[in-house]
Amino acid sequence: MYARSRLNSVWSRLLAMLALVVVPAALLTLLLAWSLFGSALANLEVTQASAAVGRADALRAWLDAAGRSLANESAAALLLPSERCNELARAFLNNNPGFASLRLAHEGDAPCEAGVPLPAPPSSSEVSKETGYGLAAISGRLWVLAGAENSPSVLLVDDAALRARLYVIASLGETHMALMGPHNETWAQDSAAVDTGWLPADQDFTTRQTTFRGADRNGAAASFGLAPVGSAFHLLVRFDDRVYEAARRRFVVLCLAQLAMLGLFAYVYAVAIRRDVVRWIEGIDLAARMRGDDPHSRAAAPVSDKMPRELRNVAVSFNAMADHALERQRALEASLIENRTLMLEMHHRIKNSLQVIQSYLALIRRNGPRAEAPLLARIEARVGVLAVAYRLALTPNGIRPISVKPFLEEIFAAAIGGLRRPRQRATCQLDWDGDLIIDRAIPLGLALAEALIVALNPTDVANVGVRLTIDAAGEIELWVEADAAPSAPGLPDKVMRGLAAQLGATPAPFSPRVILHWRFVP
Repeated sequence: MYARSRLNSVWSRLLAMLALVVVPAALLTLLLAWSLFGSALANLEVTQASAAVGRADALRAWLDAAGRSLANESAAALLLPSERCNELARAFLNNNPGFASLRLAHEGDAPCEAGVPLPAPPSSSEVSKETGYGLAAISGRLWVLAGAENSPSVLLVDDAALRARLYVIASLGETHMALMGPHNETWAQDSAAVDTGWLPADQDFTTRQTTFRGADRNGAAASFGLAPVGSAFHLLVRFDDRVYEAARRRFVVLCLAQLAMLGLFAYVYAVAIRRDVVRWIEGIDLAARMRGDDPHSRAAAPVSDKMPRELRNVAVSFNAMADHALERQRALEASLIENRTLMLEMHHRIKNSLQVIQSYLALIRRNGPRAEAPLLARIEARVGVLAVAYRLALTPNGIRPISVKPFLEEIFAAAIGGLRRPRQRATCQLDWDGDLIIDRAIPLGLALAEALIVALNPTDVANVGVRLTIDAAGEIELWVEADAAPSAPGLPDKVMRGLAAQLGATPAPFSPRVILHWRFVP
């Protein structure tokens, strides 16, 4: 119950409202930072792809220029004699640096050659039919082919010149570069690459898109760029991963900064509402609970100039109402004490008056005419019931329940003393000693008095018995019986019905000699 009330407090509701503002704002901040990070990565990929394609285009342009020149020279060599053909080969090799050897197909016995000696001429199956030249990877070397299919002209690319072409440009973020063959083999690397550990660990990376991220052969994460060079070769570029790490750090810093700002805002707002609203409401609530637990408590709600105007007005009004209620309660308690005193005095005077009346009737009965004695004894028995009831019920603290056994014993003794005739005997057996409130005890006593008056009236009655028993079900039975049937008129029916109704008793069937038989529940 306490936990539920805490969840339903002003503080919890204000925090819930704060969460409804801060949490969506934090999610939107993360989405914005993620979108900015994605845009930065997209721009980085575009830059890296442009760099890789540009470098591949430059290498392909160099090789394409050499291929077109070789195709032209190959066609010219067929029209020259052998000595002029060799001069043409040497001039071509001098005018096109970066190539180690040249062999021009010739119709003579031997082809024209220049540069280092060449192995057997490769097949011309790599020559493009559209451009008349092509690239081939043969015997671990890179060749440029042109000319006829059966005897092509070939140009051997110098390995050192090819590596020089693969120089890295730090401003583009390049760290390493390599020319990859048709089967992902490495044909040349930049001069800074001393091993192949920087290459992608994935052996079939040529199917990837222009830029991709992956682990290198040393297990480190890296960014790569891939662009085609001819139909079978690709240029692989590894980029400096610090650019990617910087973008990721900016993303993290942006997220943390925005979340820290939201957290600071939430903290400042929570402290503010705690200081300016919640603590004052809790003070009013504490005072209200203390007043509720202790009606005499003087607990007051806090009142300060630092409070918001509305809460200060509430606190002042609460204190005024609480003090007014306390004063009224004290006035009511004083009035209640006074009324109780008056009530006790009234009951005390009623008791004394009844006892005086009873004594007066007894005195008149004893000293007056004998013919009036029976009538006065009956009146004395009835008044005595009221006098005994008030005497037993009245205490300094008010009216208490009456113990039935001593109450009926006194009524029985008083009635027998005034009503019994000579030679008449009366017995009283009271087996139940419970309590009844005065409003039920008086009807019980009056009923017993009326039954004794009727039972002791006939002169032929010798024995009268009174019994008060309780059965197993907890029901009380009152019996008044005599050894002779009562004379007319007997018990007053209307009076007895009223007394039974006030007591809550039910008359039970009885024989002619039974004067009274009632059953009731305490």
